[in-house]
Amino acid sequence: KFNMSTEALPSGELETLVREYLQAFDERSVERCMSYYTEDSSLEFVSMFRGLKEIEEWHKARFAADLRLVRLDKISVNENAVAIDAVATSKRLRAWRVKAISGSIRAVFEGDKIKDLKFAIRAGG
Repeated sequence: KFNMSTEALPSGELETLVREYLQAFDERSVERCMSYYTEDSSLEFVSMFRGLKEIEEWHKARFAADLRLVRLDKISVNENAVAIDAVATSKRLRAWRVKAISGSIRAVFEGDKIKDLKFAIRAGG
């Protein structure tokens, strides 16, 4: 079961997995999004979310807030990690009269699953 966990997938495959996950996110498919995580994955977005139940609730809340990536500026892969520079928007941001925010997403993979996902807002953006 764990034999793949120590081997990084080729960078092209990791980028494809991230793009597929982001497509599922854009399509608001909780089920497809969750298929990219393991039981002990973590997701950091202002707070820390651990395990499938918390990560699923996070997705549902973000979909309800209409969080969307409006632009991907750069995707880079380094061993088992994928870094993305992106621009996002949501109902809450628009309510605060903020059109969009710039930030980064870092996904660390264990085999073909996301082990840790972290969202960070870029200062001044």
